[in-house]
Amino acid sequence: MNNELYPKFRWFVLLVLWFITVTEGIILISFAPLMGVIATQMGLTLGEATGAFMGAFTLFVTVGAVAGGFLVDRAGAVPVFIISCVCMLVGDILIPTFSDNFGAIVALRILEGFGAGAIMGVGSAVAAVWFPQKERGLVLGIQGLSVSLGIAIGFGTTPAMFEATGSWTTAMAWLAVVPLVGILLSVVVALGPKAHVNDDQVVACDRVATQNNFKLALRQPVTYIGILCIFFLSWVMQAFNDLTPAFLAIVPPVGVGYGPVEAGKYMMFVQIAFMVGSVIGGIVMEKVFRRVVKPVVMIGFIGAGIFCFSIKFGFVHSNPSVLIPCLILAGFFQGWVNPNVQAFLAMHYPANIVGKLGGMWMGLGIFGGTAGVVAGSIALHSTELYHMSILIVGIIAIVGLVCASFLNPPKAFCVLEEKSKG
Repeated sequence: MNNELYPKFRWFVLLVLWFITVTEGIILISFAPLMGVIATQMGLTLGEATGAFMGAFTLFVTVGAVAGGFLVDRAGAVPVFIISCVCMLVGDILIPTFSDNFGAIVALRILEGFGAGAIMGVGSAVAAVWFPQKERGLVLGIQGLSVSLGIAIGFGTTPAMFEATGSWTTAMAWLAVVPLVGILLSVVVALGPKAHVNDDQVVACDRVATQNNFKLALRQPVTYIGILCIFFLSWVMQAFNDLTPAFLAIVPPVGVGYGPVEAGKYMMFVQIAFMVGSVIGGIVMEKVFRRVVKPVVMIGFIGAGIFCFSIKFGFVHSNPSVLIPCLILAGFFQGWVNPNVQAFLAMHYPANIVGKLGGMWMGLGIFGGTAGVVAGSIALHSTELYHMSILIVGIIAIVGLVCASFLNPPKAFCVLEEKSKG
């Protein structure tokens, strides 16, 4: 490997990307465990509080992802790291000041969502600029697991802080320590060695491409295939994660009847397996399929579809010894898709536009999660059972599989092997 192009410092950059993405997961979920307390104190129904404080956050994750992708191409990763952390820091630290002001809390959640989204649009660009091709799947896999890890940490730490302080607003303010650490780590990156984009690493197959790579990329059909892959995986993930806990908890005939505590434990297996799958999927892409992304993404959709759909059957959901492995495999294969789709972007598009495209892919793809929850909720309302909602998840996984079959490298760009061999 050419150390001048890819210094060892890149692993510290990956650590910072990982830490800030974990922070995003913590801040994302921070309101959820305390939503009942928050709603009561602010005089809201549970639905109103959830829609306002979680919905506003999620919506502006999309905006932040697109903005972060454009900024990283112009200014590099460090400014995006810092902006992301500052938004989340300010959002948390000001919550006690506006604890009774509904509009202000919504505005602070919007600010946090924008900051959280900004880091989501950076992973592909960091992989393309700082890492050789053979390591990019691993980089995106590590970022992929980070959000789930952050959510798991947030579920544990926020209630603990509330118990320690007796105040939900103080608990949120304490979380500001995490993005503060992210800012300090980002400063270290700013002072460290710089990445040098190798113009020979990614070149255009024709001269037009070098003049305006972004416009040329937008003319490639596979650019939109990438967005659709993320969209359909987001649909599967969000619908499965939002609807399955209630299906497992609620008493028959609507649900299975395990109760909320047991159902929550079962769903933790999904999150843990997703984290493992995010890393293993990148390794499989590199070692088994020799950096060919398409078959790995297709396998991810196949596995996710089969095992998400399997919980519909009585012999699965009525027997924990069968249910738990199916939940684990559902989460494991879900983790194969998004990191590898982003690795595809980092490997097959010019480095100077990967940030813009990565932000656009993530920003637009996340809307699939909203579509999944809406479709599942409508099906549940219409049938008063979860079977149709589960069927829809399986169908969307098949649609994602078909979509992934068209995930071929764009013909307008040629990616050359690094000159590190020999």
